[in-house]
Amino acid sequence: MIKECSPDHLQRCVDIAVMRNSQPENNSAYCPKAKSSIHSDFEFIMDHPGSLMIGHFSGDTLTGIFGCFMNSDNNWCDCIGPFFEGEWSQDDAKEMFAFAKSKLAKAVRFNFYFDTKNTNLHRLMASLSAERNDNKYILLLKKVDYKPQLLKQNIIAYTIGFANDIVQLKNDTWADAYLTDNDLLNSIGKDREVFCALDENDSLVGYGVLKRYDGDTRHATAEVFAVAESVRGKGYGWALLNTVVDCALNKYNADTVDLVVDRLNTHARDLYCSCGFKLTVENAAYCIK
Repeated sequence: MIKECSPDHLQRCVDIAVMRNSQPENNSAYCPKAKSSIHSDFEFIMDHPGSLMIGHFSGDTLTGIFGCFMNSDNNWCDCIGPFFEGEWSQDDAKEMFAFAKSKLAKAVRFNFYFDTKNTNLHRLMASLSAERNDNKYILLLKKVDYKPQLLKQNIIAYTIGFANDIVQLKNDTWADAYLTDNDLLNSIGKDREVFCALDENDSLVGYGVLKRYDGDTRHATAEVFAVAESVRGKGYGWALLNTVVDCALNKYNADTVDLVVDRLNTHARDLYCSCGFKLTVENAAYCIK
């Protein structure tokens, strides 16, 4: 039986995700690894209007889950799982997705993001005629590997006067972004820090975003970098990267910083690796519209 999970099922949902998500062959990259973070995310999904935690039940026992977080700004749905306590079931996974589509009528796009070793989800995506995007590399920098750099560009902390310029640059350089304008601006000073690159006229030409996690203070993410096309190749991206990393490691005392880069974006990958980042995971990205 497929039905929506209630808060009474929260702990059982968490237990299934903790067991399966740590395994590359079952991984769903939109799901955290830490149990406390999974609990917080699942609790949010169950309480968030428009989002959904779907369960597969054998009698009264919850045996599988599929989480859907809907962003109300763009009606994109990020999908967690499906996870099963026992063996993978392609038919049950398809039935859970069909249930999600029937319940989330406003969704314009379902996003799946998972370790390339997860062959079950690759097969599910093929059966659902999902659109495949470029694979994503997850790169990790350890504090012991970071070498501070002397920066020549003018990089400053975000102030509200740059809000419109950042939104414009974001939409010019990252039109298909999962991070909406409101998501970004409303989170600054909470779980995100933003740094601005200024040219010789003090005009915004780039920005970088640091993402922090309440449940994992030893880790941070260099989440977004954008540089205006007219000034690329002049060191602004390098300066923003090092500023974000320095903030994570020294201001917030993180042990590691990760980031995501498209597999085919060799220029950016070379930049990140020159700063000490190393490949840890390759993820596949699909969407169903």
